[in-house]
Amino acid sequence: MDMMDDEIMAMFVEDTREHLGNIESALMDMERDGADIDEELVNKVFRAAHSIKGGAGFLNLANVRDLAHKLENLLHMVRGREVVPDTRVINLLLAGFDRLLTLVEMGAASDGEDIAGMLADLSGLTAEHLAPQQRATAAAAFPVALPGGEVVFTEDELSVRQGVSGGKNLYLVEYDLIHDVQARGKTPLDVITTMESSGLILDCRMELAAVGDLDAPPVNRIPFYVLFASIVEPDIVGYLFALEPGRIHPVDLSPLDAPAEAAPTAEAAASAARVETYGAYCLQRRDGQARLTRADADPAGPDAADAREALLAGLAHGTGLVMDLGGGAPADLALVQVLVAAGRSFAARGLGLAHENGPPPALAETAARAGITPASLAAVGLPPELLFAS
Repeated sequence: MDMMDDEIMAMFVEDTREHLGNIESALMDMERDGADIDEELVNKVFRAAHSIKGGAGFLNLANVRDLAHKLENLLHMVRGREVVPDTRVINLLLAGFDRLLTLVEMGAASDGEDIAGMLADLSGLTAEHLAPQQRATAAAAFPVALPGGEVVFTEDELSVRQGVSGGKNLYLVEYDLIHDVQARGKTPLDVITTMESSGLILDCRMELAAVGDLDAPPVNRIPFYVLFASIVEPDIVGYLFALEPGRIHPVDLSPLDAPAEAAPTAEAAASAARVETYGAYCLQRRDGQARLTRADADPAGPDAADAREALLAGLAHGTGLVMDLGGGAPADLALVQVLVAAGRSFAARGLGLAHENGPPPALAETAARAGITPASLAAVGLPPELLFAS
């Protein structure tokens, strides 16, 4: 099994190199075309990200899959003319594909890499171009279950909407790697390639847990699930895969059309706010705003790594961020660096980053000791109020 895994991984790496061989020139051509996009060219780049996502899903390369998925979301909006591929968009796509190839070359070790910043950048840029209602539901969970109720995939609503656009149907397909793939002289990547010729794979995964153990009755199957979107109708979709109809399950898409709930009262909205903690930092997020606070009484002092994670999460929300870091909170130079970096990231996306009650005095003191002044902040396009009281 290890030899087969190595062979499939080698095939995946080689396919990825082929997909990304001319990706830089293709993206530069997209930038040159601007709003007058070459649909064939954009589709080529989109398919590269999409194919890599499918292979990574089977091989359980989470970072590769997640990064390819975010690139795919943005490219879907480019080819739908919702996003113009300007310099900012192309630079981010170039950086994303470069990182993607690096991750694929690393194989299983790629999941140890920190790609949170890249994912946040892509999510933030995508969210900027969504309508307010779309933005509010984009990250909502869309579970996909077998007829017995077992949830196989949990997708974000934005990806499902993008996948079934153009009137496509959505199917949950059950393959058996032993009888449907290996016995026919194929590999899972062959299955993925065949399915891609007639539709779009939203997700896929192998379920090794289903093989049980030696204390249980023999199973003699290894499930391989595929979430597949296609314009092919349910009554003939079985002919595409040579599978029994009982293993191809149409997915109910009616939850996507459910009417939006009435706006909650202020009290209900406050109680429903999403709250996340990062060490001493607390990020509160709800539609239209995000707020970051810090506990003054934290005896450990400021933790720049926690602040960075909280700011990245706020950046991904795509609505700007208001901070209340506590007037008496300590600050070190690492925290100053994180805030400056955050200021540049938020500004690059046209998002606000400001202190609710002014920055803590310790920020200005620490910055000044390091030679950072209001003028030096202004020189890099940042408001002095990021570190210094007005």
